Amino acid sequence: MTTRADTVWRLPGAGWLLGPLLAALLMLGLVQAYHLLQARSEAPLFRVVIGGEDLILDAETHADLGRELEELAGGLELRLRDEMQPWLDARLDAAFVPLEATVPEYLDWHFSLRGSYLRLAMALTGELEDWLQAQLAERLVERSGFAAALEELEADYAARLEQAQRRLGQEFAMTLRARYGGRQAADGASQEAHEIDLDLALQHAFQGHRDEMRWGTAAAGGTLGFAVGRALTRRLMAGAAMQGSRAVAGRIVARLGGHATRSLGSGATATLATSPTGPASLLAGTATAAVALAGFVGTEYALLKAEEHRFRDAMEADLTGEVARVRAEVRHALEADATRRAEALGRYLTQAVRDAEASGEVPQTYRIFDPGR
Repeated sequence: MTTRADTVWRLPGAGWLLGPLLAALLMLGLVQAYHLLQARSEAPLFRVVIGGEDLILDAETHADLGRELEELAGGLELRLRDEMQPWLDARLDAAFVPLEATVPEYLDWHFSLRGSYLRLAMALTGELEDWLQAQLAERLVERSGFAAALEELEADYAARLEQAQRRLGQEFAMTLRARYGGRQAADGASQEAHEIDLDLALQHAFQGHRDEMRWGTAAAGGTLGFAVGRALTRRLMAGAAMQGSRAVAGRIVARLGGHATRSLGSGATATLATSPTGPASLLAGTATAAVALAGFVGTEYALLKAEEHRFRDAMEADLTGEVARVRAEVRHALEADATRRAEALGRYLTQAVRDAEASGEVPQTYRIFDPGR
């Protein structure tokens, strides 16, 4: 049986056509192989110092190392964030949990008879707003040690970031050495190679720019705790429940009457209201004041309890909600600083490697961070 291939070979001139075609294909393959061998023989070698070792790499392996170094540099922000997150969570707890714990204590005082007397007296003097803000600052921020804890967190965070970035630099070197130590050029020891000291480049990038990498948020200079504490106090004052409580104090003042208001609003009574002896001194201030506040104790105490029933839960929600929002804002500010550092590290690393390759006279085509690629 005659096949199609037999038919082709029996066609006139078929052998004459296929012979030269096969020869041409063979020559083309040989030419490509020759150019490939020539390119490999002409491609430079690289002596890369990484992880304390000299690695002799051919151009292809050096390109692989460069791509991996670029990937590591591109992941700096995520690596720094992962490194810092557990530590930051613990330190934010240390700063904010004591602040949260003072909220019920503040509300116990705010709705106590003593606290109500004092709010009433300050409402009569027209100084209730400033006085309430001072009470929030003292009884929440100062007693919890919040401001000091944030300032300590600010300083420790900057130091911790420096340690994290140094560790990352060491990890980069160890990772690259482990992955490329077994991929060295077999016959490269005796050949001339471009020298690239990546250890020095990493050290320069991760440790050599501390001044530029210092804490850079808006609260720099050891003022984070003070600034955040003041901002928190102002925001607490603006809460709807706090405004409602102030409105109740105004209504009580109106019920006391004009003569009692003038008596309680005198400078002497205001001084007594804010003195260490508090309501007792206020009651002893004037006969009119004593009568007015005696009436308050008897008839307005129910209004005080109604105020607590109406506003306490809402006020507690306002206070704890603002504390939670401030915590989120502090975290965001710290993480934004870590992002800024990671971006700066990426720039420093790129420049340090470029400088190392320029010193080793690496051809532009083979440079790791070649801007033209």
